[in-house]
Amino acid sequence: MFQPHTQYRDEDFRDVTLRDEVLSHVTFENCRFTYVDATELQTERCQFINCDFTDSKWNASRHVGSSFLNCQFHGANLFTSEFEQCKMTGSSFEESQFEGVLVTEGDWSFVNLRHVSLKKMDWSHVRLVEADLYGTDLTETVWHQADLSRATLQHAVCRGADFRGAFVDGVDFSNVTLQQTKLDAMQAIQVARSLGAIVE
Repeated sequence: MFQPHTQYRDEDFRDVTLRDEVLSHVTFENCRFTYVDATELQTERCQFINCDFTDSKWNASRHVGSSFLNCQFHGANLFTSEFEQCKMTGSSFEESQFEGVLVTEGDWSFVNLRHVSLKKMDWSHVRLVEADLYGTDLTETVWHQADLSRATLQHAVCRGADFRGAFVDGVDFSNVTLQQTKLDAMQAIQVARSLGAIVE
């Protein structure tokens, strides 16, 4: 349906079927993909810029080195999809389903994941600078070497999460559920300071 090394701009692809499609080096800008079925879609080095994927289905899709910049995924179903070294900067995932999603490295800075359930996901080595995780369920998530600098975590549930080795500069840990949360020594000091303690 889409040829490699082709650019599409201001196109309306809502309700189209991308099931089982393989896209390589295709660029979409300001395109509408609302309600599309992208089940088992594969993308490689594709670019989606300011695209709308509201209420789309991405079940078991796989994306390698692709970019989704400032895209809207409101209500999207990402069940068991994979994102390997992808750039998701500025995209919004409110009310999206992340069950079974696999993220390998990549840049998810400035994304909106407010109130999304990310239970048991592994975000190791992923960049999430200034990501909005307000009210997000981070139960038993893993964040080794992830960059959460200045991320918003207010009212997030981090029960059993493992933040050891993550970069958390500028993160406010007040109003965060931290039962059984694993922290390294420097992070523990930062949490204490967020709660008003004086650490000398």
